Amino acid sequence: VFQITKPKIIFCDGEYYEKLHEATRLLNPLFYTLTGHIEGIATVEDLLSPMPNEDHYKPEPFVLGGEQTVAILCSSGTTGVPKCVCVSRHTLNMDELCVTSEDVIFSNSGLDWISGVNFTLLSATRSCKRVITNKPYTPEYMIALVKKHKISFVFGAPRHVSALVACPAATIDNLHSVQSFLTGGGSISQSTMLQLRGLLKNGKVIYAYGCTESGFISLNSDDKYPTSVGKLSYGVKARIVDDEGNNLPRNEVGEILVNKGHIWSGYYGNPIETKRVQDSDGWLHTGDLGYFDDNHLLYIVDRKKDIMKYEGMQYWPGEIERVINELPQVGDVCVVGVYDERHGDAAGAIVVLRQGAELTIGQVKDHVRKRLPVDYKQLHAGVIFIDRLPQNANGKTLKREARGLFEVK
Repeated sequence: VFQITKPKIIFCDGEYYEKLHEATRLLNPLFYTLTGHIEGIATVEDLLSPMPNEDHYKPEPFVLGGEQTVAILCSSGTTGVPKCVCVSRHTLNMDELCVTSEDVIFSNSGLDWISGVNFTLLSATRSCKRVITNKPYTPEYMIALVKKHKISFVFGAPRHVSALVACPAATIDNLHSVQSFLTGGGSISQSTMLQLRGLLKNGKVIYAYGCTESGFISLNSDDKYPTSVGKLSYGVKARIVDDEGNNLPRNEVGEILVNKGHIWSGYYGNPIETKRVQDSDGWLHTGDLGYFDDNHLLYIVDRKKDIMKYEGMQYWPGEIERVINELPQVGDVCVVGVYDERHGDAAGAIVVLRQGAELTIGQVKDHVRKRLPVDYKQLHAGVIFIDRLPQNANGKTLKREARGLFEVK
């Protein structure tokens, strides 16, 4: 990533200085430490010291207006090497979130994820209080923060939501200050969504869909459709297309293409990948599979690249994951395709049980067989129970590492 972006200044904690300094030795950037200061290395306090001519400072204007690139973020990198995404001012627009100066907001997302950047900007533009922590997420710790600071607006990844609803400390009383709970960045089961909604007697759950390349695409806070990501946000156009690019009717699954009417600057230093993702008409190929229902509500099915084929028949791992998530003993699950020369991608499930729960491989397989009776959707590669799924810092499952668990099985 550094070789692509070639940063001139790096802000970091002192404990990471040596590693970052070695990685950027040929680039020779300036370093400022935020914590854990090191003798001889500039600190953020040095940068913030008063200067005699600071009253005459004039910020650089946005020459391209809302289409100006204001940040470069990495894609999640769950299936391969992350790409450097140019993010415009338009992309960071969060007007649909009703956050005011009275709110206290919390997100466990780091600044390498677009939700982390969004919440940082929200606290500045809406003059609201933001709770910041450098501790890793646990539901117990989040609940303690909610109680202590009376947090009113929370963002949590689906994995964090799943852990929260299974936590004994997650009660209506302990979460009574939460007025809005925003989740997104992955699929979430209906049972988990309903449990979360049941905990927020004073608030609402918002299921959002978007990506780093486009920002927000849709939002849903309607309890009647808990697994839908809702109707398109203002100014967003979307199409569902087949592999040939033909538009599909409602209730048929295809790739989601979006167009927000703005120019996207693409992947920094990667024009080939940019052209693959954004076509000449300005449509962004999200790589997500989904469909619109008869009420014009959008549903996300899976990632297009995650489609598997077993004995010539296609299946979506996400569908099997949602079925396994129906089991009350399951806290988390990831389904991957384990390649077999004879049959193709055999489905295998990696399951994390809730604390104190018991479940057998046979029970998982039987439940899938009962709910998805066709042979090509069965767990032919088996079931593995582990304590924690491999994931990145923002709670997304690392599919390649998960698949590797079957290779060493």
